Amino acid sequence: MTISYDAVTGTVRATAEETAEALALLTADGPLPAGLPAGDEALDAMRTALRSPLLSVILTNSGPGGHHEHHVTCGLNAVTVRRSVAREDLSEIVPAPFLTLPGMLTRLLRFQPCEAPLEGAATIAVDAEQITALESDDAAARTAAWSQLHAQLGADEKASWQLVRMQTAWTSTDGSPAEDFAVYLRVEESCWVLLHDDEAFELVPVPSITAWEAIMHTLPGANEVKDPRS
Repeated sequence: MTISYDAVTGTVRATAEETAEALALLTADGPLPAGLPAGDEALDAMRTALRSPLLSVILTNSGPGGHHEHHVTCGLNAVTVRRSVAREDLSEIVPAPFLTLPGMLTRLLRFQPCEAPLEGAATIAVDAEQITALESDDAAARTAAWSQLHAQLGADEKASWQLVRMQTAWTSTDGSPAEDFAVYLRVEESCWVLLHDDEAFELVPVPSITAWEAIMHTLPGANEVKDPRS
């Protein structure tokens, strides 16, 4: 597959390997990737954002039907650059205004309402390895992890499920690296948020808004991020 470019939306499409190479070239000084036009406004905005990053986001969306991964860089020029990998032969790079980031992330994780948990619903102790396997890009690993976990959740093995993980990284105002992450699991109409400390991991039943807030709260406030110009 050769690189294709949509000048209306600023979208670059190619294989996963080709978009990774294109993103590296867009970030570096030098010529544009082959097939992309010089002097294009959207491409210029993406290059500026990639060279002056304020924060980065990795969002994974996994389930029995597949695994999707999205990498987002938010630049000083209030432009985001998203690289999404659907499969090896299909990936894309897309620019967007920074203000649309929460909506973009909500759409990418395919957020759907959940039923509120019953009062006193129990938390579920899990192993970190179970959660890691559920978000694997290997279908066999996801299937094996779910075959172990579904009974703990009181769910049928054939139930639909979705695991979303979002990790955000930035440079704090004191110059030190900072990061945050959140995970939620949706099974049919029920949602759990992953809570953890140094010793234990637990899935806590929550209503929809709590699951969504857990993901969005990984994004830092404007007063938490160091300006790369300073």
